[in-house]
Amino acid sequence: MAKFTPEEIELLKNYVTNPTGSVFCITGMPGLVGAAYARYSRAQGGFREVLLKEFIKEGVVDSEHAEELIQRVLIAFGDDSVGELEGAHLSFENITMLAAKEMEECRIGGSPIEQSTRYVFLNQKNDEGNYKYYRDPKIMASKHGRAYVEGMNFFFDTYCRLYDPVKDWYKKRKPLEAAEYDVLGSGEKQHYAALSDPKDQKAFRVTYAMDIKTKTCDTLRYILPIATQTNVGWFGNGRFYQSLVSAMLSNPHAELQELARQAETELNKLIPAYVRRAKASEYQMANEGNMEKLALQLTANIEVMANEDEIDLVDPGVSRMAHLLADQNITLDAVAKALQEGQDHVTLAMMLYPYVRHSLRQLIEQVIPALSTEQKSALIRNYVGVRKTRRDRPYRAFESGYPYTFDLVTDFGVYKDIMRHRMTSQLRQKFSPLLGFVMPPDIISMGLEKDLQDCHERSVELYKLLLPDFPHSASYATLHGSKMRWTLSFNDREAFHLLELRTTPQGHPMYRRLCQMMHTKIAERSPWRAELMSFVDHNDYDSARGDSEARQRVKERQLEERKK
Repeated sequence: MAKFTPEEIELLKNYVTNPTGSVFCITGMPGLVGAAYARYSRAQGGFREVLLKEFIKEGVVDSEHAEELIQRVLIAFGDDSVGELEGAHLSFENITMLAAKEMEECRIGGSPIEQSTRYVFLNQKNDEGNYKYYRDPKIMASKHGRAYVEGMNFFFDTYCRLYDPVKDWYKKRKPLEAAEYDVLGSGEKQHYAALSDPKDQKAFRVTYAMDIKTKTCDTLRYILPIATQTNVGWFGNGRFYQSLVSAMLSNPHAELQELARQAETELNKLIPAYVRRAKASEYQMANEGNMEKLALQLTANIEVMANEDEIDLVDPGVSRMAHLLADQNITLDAVAKALQEGQDHVTLAMMLYPYVRHSLRQLIEQVIPALSTEQKSALIRNYVGVRKTRRDRPYRAFESGYPYTFDLVTDFGVYKDIMRHRMTSQLRQKFSPLLGFVMPPDIISMGLEKDLQDCHERSVELYKLLLPDFPHSASYATLHGSKMRWTLSFNDREAFHLLELRTTPQGHPMYRRLCQMMHTKIAERSPWRAELMSFVDHNDYDSARGDSEARQRVKERQLEERKK
């Protein structure tokens, strides 16, 4: 370990948390750490020696010289790898929930946190007195502008109008006096009447209020349109932000394109070297346009089969193997060929999937087998496109081959909660209300079904009105309760993580149910694998969120006691 002079140690204290030890964090060098790390990976000395020798001049970081070093490092190492060593926090505020999901599709290298529809009652209005939903400038300037505003206001008016009746229904079903929470952390739940300490009583009331609020918000989110504006905070590395900005610039939504330009401006203030190459991908945009046209041609005469299944675990080789089983002289080569052919059909089906409304199974078993060799070649050619560089990479159809591929029909709310899992592969079809609406069971019990049905019908009406002129922006009319079709693929190890995490008692009832169903499907295929996922919880809970809130009160009390 290098020996530093007392003066050097004092200087290093400005940039590292431990100037003399072998383990330390780096601070006070935004935008420069990645280059410094890359440089010291080829230096004889450690990070601190490199810092003192090459980055510090007259006691402070020499920004001009550091910029030259960054450029040299990028030439020597390539900015892809170095970009992973530099990061930034970036906030997007007042963006649509649609935009948030488009961003979160770029899921490697970035960590988002989004404003919750569970904890926040979204009745706020902006400075102009309008509900907080996106007004696409092109829609607003068109003949549909008034209908768009009236439709959005209808959704929000209904959402706000129902808040008190829904909250009162939950309070009546579980009044304060009947509620039970373990606010003492004793392992046993208490009633409010059994508490004598004012602090414990307050903790109980806060827990009860949050329990009722989250139930109310969870139920009413079904009629929030995905044009609703939200806030998303990110931490990501430079490579992630380069990919994110490029994807946003290439997105057909004008909102995403404008947000990309703003993000690039702000990131250039912190990590300019690592987002400099971000630009719209002509390759991606051309492929999207070509695939939309080709998908329409290939499926124009194939009616979408009605499918009420919420979940379908697709077996790639089954349909191809079925033709071989009747042959007593089947060979291993024939089996291998059939399995590969089945996987090929899945890959081709996934190429079409985002551009149609057919189920994955219908595409695999009906659409793809009916294509001629020339049509299959055209499908592959248009999906892959013209690759001019190695960075022109086709999309996620080529991620097919996971042990589990689920074709799902869920509401948007379930999708937005589950799609954030990074170790999965996902494809989705265009957001729309055309597949139907998921009616919350409690709403039916409350007798408010017509209010939500009216919102769904208004959503379909608005979507169909916008679709001819605004084929992409029409998606803003989609509600949280609107059904959508999407695929979710993962391996066994991710199944442990996803299914056990998302069936914990405090999870939203609808995504808990979905993950329970996925676990059941896995058990049908391989019982011993499913059995090992021992923390998947198949129970139903009524007050799980309240129990979680109670644990929060206990932790808050412990924190206060430590302060004393």
